[in-house]
Amino acid sequence: MLLVVAVIVVAALAFYAGSLLWQLQQQTKLQQQQKADKEQYLRDSIVLICKAMLEQQCELSEGALRLWVLLDHLVPEHKPDPVQSYPGLHQMYQVVKDMPTHKARKQQDKTLTQQQDNVRLQAEQDLKDFILADAAALLARFRPA
Repeated sequence: MLLVVAVIVVAALAFYAGSLLWQLQQQTKLQQQQKADKEQYLRDSIVLICKAMLEQQCELSEGALRLWVLLDHLVPEHKPDPVQSYPGLHQMYQVVKDMPTHKARKQQDKTLTQQQDNVRLQAEQDLKDFILADAAALLARFRPA
């Protein structure tokens, strides 16, 4: 009788351990899928913004800012070295990264906004060829096969 109870307890514990392992495996698969989905979303967004920049449907400064944030969110092994790989985007990002947007931009002094716009537009003009070359390189790198 004691042997039967022991076998039942061991079987129940084995079943419980097996179900926990199965749940862990499912959770791991789900996390991997979510990671892959996020990376694909980042890649798709990079391609879309690069196309918009190359087709002049997006300001270069806005595109550079958005691209840099997306590139920053890629997993570390997929991140390019900013200075070496995309120097035009990096330089444009350095110009605009601290400029206020949306509500903060509307609330600041109009003279300051105009000065920032002048700096941004001059940087866009100076870096245009480099930014477009970087956008083309990113598009080639992330375009779906």
